[in-house]
Amino acid sequence: MKIYINNFNIDILYNLLDLFNDKYVDSETFIEIYSIDGIYKINDKYIKKLNIIDEEIKLFHHYYKNFTLIVDKSYFIEENVHSINPEHIFQKIKKCYFKNNNQSNIQLVIESLIMEENNQKKNLIQPKDIYFETTKNIDINDDFIKKEIIVFLSLLN
Repeated sequence: MKIYINNFNIDILYNLLDLFNDKYVDSETFIEIYSIDGIYKINDKYIKKLNIIDEEIKLFHHYYKNFTLIVDKSYFIEENVHSINPEHIFQKIKKCYFKNNNQSNIQLVIESLIMEENNQKKNLIQPKDIYFETTKNIDINDDFIKKEIIVFLSLLN
């Protein structure tokens, strides 16, 4: 389950990244490929086709101050594949995970594009998405969950 921040200005996120350093838990880097046949995810271990299962979305207006949240229960089923249509586009992604504590059922995810600067070996990071993620179907109005979400939202405010 993903929880998006409605109308969040992603352009300001780069300047706020340092606020999350003490909550960092992990990251992964992969290539996302889009072709007429579907969406694929590639890392150094596998190639997977991402088959989306669409589910209901709900809006929570003024969840905290001026933040409206979108809860999306859609998910992907990953399918191992060995080839990809040669006509495609791709982007290199770095996905960073942040939690308030190790026992937390919810984490903040910041996805960034990794771009090379003028064929140099130096990479540029450009945030492209921010959302909360959980593997469980949770109630975001539960007091404990809401407190965890508000900790991150207050840093973004």
